[in-house]
Amino acid sequence: MSNPVPRSRILGLAVAAALCGISGVAFSQEPRVEEISVVGQFVPDEKRETASVSNVVGSEQFTRSGDANIAESLKRVAGLSTVGGKFVYVRGLGERYSTTLLNGAILPSPEPINRVVPMDLFPTAVLESVLVQKTYSAQFPSEFGGGVLQLRTKKSIDEFFWNVSSSVGMTTEVNFKEGMTIPGGDLAWLGYDDGYRGIPEALRSATEGDRELRRASRFSGNGGYSSAELQSIGQSLRNEYLPRYEDLPANFDFSTSLGNFHEIGNTGATINYLAAVDYSNSWDQNEIERKTYKVNNEGLALDDDLVWNGTEHSIDISGIFTTGIDFNANHNIRLTSVVLRKTDDSVGFVEGDIAQEAYIRRTELEWIERELFSNQLQGDHYFPEFNELVINWRYSDVKAERDSPDHRRYRYDLEGDVFRFSTRADGNVRRFSVLDDNAEDFGLDATMVFYGPGSSTITTQAGMVINEKERDSEIRRYSFFDRGRRARDRELLELSMEEIFVPDNIAPDAFELREFTRPTDNYVARNESESWYVNGEINFDDRLRLSGGVRLEDFRQSVDTFDLFRDAEVNARQDSQDVLPAFSATLIQNDHQFRLAFSETLSRPDFRELSAAAFTDPITGREVVGNPNLLITSITNYDFRWEWYFGFSDYMSVGVFYKEFENPIESIIQGGATGIQTFANAASGENQGIEVEAYKSLDFLGGIGEDIYLQANVSFIDSSVEISEENRGIVTNLSRPLQGQSDWLFNFQAGYEPFTGTTATLLYHYFGERITEVGIEGAPDLYEQPFGELNFNFIRELNDNWKIQFKGRNLLDERSEITQGGLISTAYNMGRQFSFQVDYTF
Repeated sequence: MSNPVPRSRILGLAVAAALCGISGVAFSQEPRVEEISVVGQFVPDEKRETASVSNVVGSEQFTRSGDANIAESLKRVAGLSTVGGKFVYVRGLGERYSTTLLNGAILPSPEPINRVVPMDLFPTAVLESVLVQKTYSAQFPSEFGGGVLQLRTKKSIDEFFWNVSSSVGMTTEVNFKEGMTIPGGDLAWLGYDDGYRGIPEALRSATEGDRELRRASRFSGNGGYSSAELQSIGQSLRNEYLPRYEDLPANFDFSTSLGNFHEIGNTGATINYLAAVDYSNSWDQNEIERKTYKVNNEGLALDDDLVWNGTEHSIDISGIFTTGIDFNANHNIRLTSVVLRKTDDSVGFVEGDIAQEAYIRRTELEWIERELFSNQLQGDHYFPEFNELVINWRYSDVKAERDSPDHRRYRYDLEGDVFRFSTRADGNVRRFSVLDDNAEDFGLDATMVFYGPGSSTITTQAGMVINEKERDSEIRRYSFFDRGRRARDRELLELSMEEIFVPDNIAPDAFELREFTRPTDNYVARNESESWYVNGEINFDDRLRLSGGVRLEDFRQSVDTFDLFRDAEVNARQDSQDVLPAFSATLIQNDHQFRLAFSETLSRPDFRELSAAAFTDPITGREVVGNPNLLITSITNYDFRWEWYFGFSDYMSVGVFYKEFENPIESIIQGGATGIQTFANAASGENQGIEVEAYKSLDFLGGIGEDIYLQANVSFIDSSVEISEENRGIVTNLSRPLQGQSDWLFNFQAGYEPFTGTTATLLYHYFGERITEVGIEGAPDLYEQPFGELNFNFIRELNDNWKIQFKGRNLLDERSEITQGGLISTAYNMGRQFSFQVDYTF
């Protein structure tokens, strides 16, 4: 294995790049070179000008659609869909096949088993635009199947502004209706746990230094605790289990942003800055049918028949501060800091038949804080005297965290006509989990322009990226165990949890707190990569553009799963050196462009997919064991797109794509009573489809038609994955579509935008059926059924200062359904959402 990249080296490279760029700066009063724009700046016609097949979603579209976060906004792009409300699938390919970058830097993830950051964490308020590049080019990371999502934060501007906005909203059958809550700390309204849910001091002291909480015995030696000590520790836990019922208030949002610039003496240099903060407080409530089936001689028979009732309180806080120095028109340095926080406080219970043998009520109380904190220093430098040399560099330090303190789950069983507390081993659980995922990144790019024969322009580009990611995940699990006669008192077990677990009942002859943290609950992981690339483009008089490049990546990944209390550890490693080519051609004929692209890319296993240690997914509760023999997936990509630009803003495009997978990584279920989930390389896979987009102004109608536009896109996607017999496990189908891939995607948008300051937009989004879970033991796959969402957004500028906005979302309120063999597995309604917003600009 190669030596790891020292963090000091990454930071040192960034400092050296900054000094090199500044050394070329001359503080003078010379006229600016007006035709040179800042490298990396968003241009309105970027989709047309780029050499790749891409889409750009900018701040104008964010405003038109009224989408609150990027997950909502990106599903309106041709070929893109959102799964679970937070993961973006590009061309039917899951999150493992896409790379997300923030201003060019790879992001860590606060998700416990995913290395991909969820898109619902990014509010549109902090972003200037998103580039969705669907064909690969060598300056991007090699883990590319569906595309690259390049998030670009807002930049400071050369004028003063200050904006304040606030909104109130509601969801039908949620706000102003009775919902469930649980007490929290004084800072809960900000989405912070102030220690209210934290590990109490007695338990913390007993378990610090990775000590196990267990009863002392003559066989355990040192380290155990006496009955009296365990009694005191158990009594220190907060005795709060019962949901409180109260009317839920309205949803609320507040945001403000401020920017300005200042000239630095007579040097010709300027300093500018922008700061923005957004706070959102919202509620959601659902009644969800949950059914499972098993196979018998007559087909599918009902197994579990449950109904979930729950309330979720979400608090989102985001902030951005960016400042930059423009030394002159050719040189600038910029510092950008972004903090994104999303807290979900969930209270609910599921009730019904389990395996048609027991009727249960299981209550769950969960508080999850997710945070991403990014600091980035970057510079752009232009040296026209050296063949128009452009140097771009960046240094990023990004931290992602997930904290879920005191997750409580408990169960009651119906016995006769009375619910009694279950003394099963899993009858009550209190779990504390923390995940830290940090990424450090340095990138350097250089571009030069040469002029060749036949009015050709040759653009060369080379660069390197050093990236280091570290992840640390810890889970501790505790439960009150039956220790004596009083814990089996049937009348006691009929009482509520808060009545059962009074201090007097936490005693040697009743209930005793024990730890049952699993040997594979905790792990550390690390990956490092050093990448170099070269790109070249020949432009023949803006009629034919030929582009090609190659990327070399040296990648190292490790995951160490360990037992906190015993000298037991499972290690997994994967090293690779990969050479990845990319080629594209663009033929330009007047208003028509024809694009052709070819590339070879890959997809590597996630951290836990490599570890042979069995673990429990903290989100799904399913037992999972990784596979250290997983191979890296190789992907061959082919793309063709025709684009027609007519009129001032009108366009139409038709694109086709085909992807071939070698050794795709798939989830399978092993045989046996537990049905453990694992991972295997399928024999092969294919993904292909067609995307059609169009935008047309109705100005040809004259009159009001000049203010109306229509925009639509439709995608048809077909995929297949072939699983070999030896890797089948108990999976029903050896050949099936990719999980999460919809066959049809459709978006329609109609807008009215006169010059009077009014904007009215009607938006419709539709996705076709897609597999949510693979069927096992002869049962068919589970399919999420087609779903359509209709939204309306109205904006009115009252004067130069005041603006109002009205939004209606999910106006059709179609029922969301997942079926298995035509039978309902999961079903619920999300409700219609309405909000009213007021903006004031100083």
